[in-house]
Amino acid sequence: MKKMHLSKFSVAMAAIIFTAVSCSKNADTNTGQEHPATVTEAMMSENEANPDEAAVTTKGEDGNGSRQNNHYLYTESNNTGTNTILVYKIVNNGNLQLQETVDAGGAGTGVKLGSQGAVVIDKDHEWLFAVNAGSNSVSSYSIHNDGGIVLSHTSTVAGTMPVSVTVHGSLLYVLNRGTDNIQGFHIGSGGTLTAIDGSVQPLSGSAVDAPQISFLPNGQWIVVTEKATNTLSTFKIKNDGAVEPGIFTNSTGQTPFGFEFARGEYMVVSNASGGAAGAGTAASYVTGGNGIPHAVNGAKPNYQSAPCWVAVTKFGRYAYTTNTASNNISAYYVAPWGGLYLIDGSAAATDMGPLDIVVADNNYYVYTLNSVSHTITGFHREIFGGLNLVARESGMPDAATGLASY
Repeated sequence: MKKMHLSKFSVAMAAIIFTAVSCSKNADTNTGQEHPATVTEAMMSENEANPDEAAVTTKGEDGNGSRQNNHYLYTESNNTGTNTILVYKIVNNGNLQLQETVDAGGAGTGVKLGSQGAVVIDKDHEWLFAVNAGSNSVSSYSIHNDGGIVLSHTSTVAGTMPVSVTVHGSLLYVLNRGTDNIQGFHIGSGGTLTAIDGSVQPLSGSAVDAPQISFLPNGQWIVVTEKATNTLSTFKIKNDGAVEPGIFTNSTGQTPFGFEFARGEYMVVSNASGGAAGAGTAASYVTGGNGIPHAVNGAKPNYQSAPCWVAVTKFGRYAYTTNTASNNISAYYVAPWGGLYLIDGSAAATDMGPLDIVVADNNYYVYTLNSVSHTITGFHREIFGGLNLVARESGMPDAATGLASY
């Protein structure tokens, strides 16, 4: 076992050194910290002290070798007629056990949504929220201690085809792709959703094909990616929960898609590059008080096709993208200053057509929803961003979309 771990360490470090050298040739000059030795030393210095690495070596966040610890995974069927939420328990060795299927309070579209954040969970794991893209509504569900959920409230949105939601405290915002706008709701007692006056704001134009909406970690801004316009749209949150008109910034990299936040502040965005073969990239951004995202060290290629969805480890040291047309996952390292560096363009093979990706709340397992194979594949994390296939759940609904876990 020790010999195998040493081999993985050597391979990982060789990849880091090679990638750091490659990145330094075309990186932005925003940070002034691009020397490859700095990146390698940062990776090595965080070993042992890196909390994301600790989760791997202790086999989960509880530190006693148990990876069960009552964690759950959620997705939605997106079926026409009656949309449903599928609830899975994450059992030992990362396998999934279907616990229940709950009516979603609305209808799906019957086809893939092509979005990130169709299903989300609040920070305290008390509420789950999901879009009903076929009936133009969003629903809230209370989460019980056993992972089960109960539908609490469904509210119609001020637009069409909601595809992504985001929650921060008592605020929820939804992205309506069909009408190219966003809208906010107050989350009240019992999960009631009340529309906020003045919260409906347009995106940068029409037919922008927006795939995701999310609050910044500080809750002061909202970000939306726009694929068709290569734009990052940001909206300032007002004191009453409404938003100011959008600020529209050109993205670094083409076809910005999914994103998640690393180290509490850096937004890691996948760039699908129009689906061109081997042309995928990802970029890290920091957003200042003016709401304008600034790329930290440029768009970093992963040499794969159609990287679309992003997941970040619990403490933000590693980021993963699913490459839908390459049927694999890329692993990146996020440096302390926010720089993004490719560890392995093909860190793990998935089933066919990987879409959504999520890191389980125990920080030990990673799951992908695979659209062509109709499966969920599960991986356990290894040192320096490595992934090892451990589980496969078959028979997913044809239009299944969204992954959330706690």
